[in-house]
Amino acid sequence: MLEHLKQEAASISSVEEFKDWTRNSIRQIFPHSTLGCGYGRIHAGGVAIDGIVAIDYPVAHLKNICNAAGGLDTPILRRWLATREPQLFEENAPWPDVPEQWLRNFREADMRNVAAHAVYDTERCIGTYHSFHRIPGQVGARHAELLREIVPLLHDTLCPLLSDLKASNQTDSMIDLLSRREREVLLLVGQGKLNLEIAELLFISEITVKHHLTKIFQRLGMNKRTQLVRLAIENETRMKNSYGLLVL
Repeated sequence: MLEHLKQEAASISSVEEFKDWTRNSIRQIFPHSTLGCGYGRIHAGGVAIDGIVAIDYPVAHLKNICNAAGGLDTPILRRWLATREPQLFEENAPWPDVPEQWLRNFREADMRNVAAHAVYDTERCIGTYHSFHRIPGQVGARHAELLREIVPLLHDTLCPLLSDLKASNQTDSMIDLLSRREREVLLLVGQGKLNLEIAELLFISEITVKHHLTKIFQRLGMNKRTQLVRLAIENETRMKNSYGLLVL
């Protein structure tokens, strides 16, 4: 089974081909109706998601799990970060610690269930997170086994496509230099917010905002606020939605 998938994966040269492959081949082995493949980096504060490859995924649901800086925070991902093991979830048998609002949003989006796993590649310094939803029947041990087999292949197939994508996007590369909080500050600078307004919106002091701006200027090699505004606008323009990450 895996050898056949590997042979098919070797010929994939674009994100669109990757999406078709998951629909036509992965779905035959691992039945599901929607798949989200997030990519980004793990840091001390959690996970910074740069984008998501959405395969029949309800993109509107992203507003419930992503912030404007590209952060992804769900109970599923938190458990994966704690265990680094495949995660299985059924909406009709939720974990005791699942936030009520998250579960409500999950049900409203008709996600039904989750079988998710991730790979963090220390060599490429990129992680990919693969979340299968609307899986027929009840998720169980067989799904966890399939995740262990399939997700590393999804990761290895997707990463080169993302590298090609990032190599052609200088704005993306510059944004990658910033921490999650610095991205939040940059986004608000791009919206024309003053330091005091940024402080109030992020619940931090104005001095802390100035500190973040100093770091942003240093990291990006800039010295004018207008340069930051221009960069923030370019970054927002390239995004295909308002949720703070690129959707492919």
